[in-house]
Amino acid sequence: MVVNAETPGLCDVQPVEMLQDQAQCILGDYVRARYPRQPTRFGRLLLLVPSLRAIRPITVELLFFRETVGDIPLTQLLGDMYCMEKCTAP
Repeated sequence: MVVNAETPGLCDVQPVEMLQDQAQCILGDYVRARYPRQPTRFGRLLLLVPSLRAIRPITVELLFFRETVGDIPLTQLLGDMYCMEKCTAP
């Protein structure tokens, strides 16, 4: 996952865990709908997640987000977005 509930300095773990659960459920629903004849595909994808952790975050940022967000580190952008939402929530 992009965000890890065990990230040092994270002060509010519950929303992160909820987002992880939601993302996993949505991915599972998508995979089962898109590949109905491959019932083990979702499980195999989950088994790949630890391998993805070997990819440096800066590599992911450069590949997928640099053109969109510029030189702002993705972790800072996500943190700022979360703080803005939390501060503006009624």
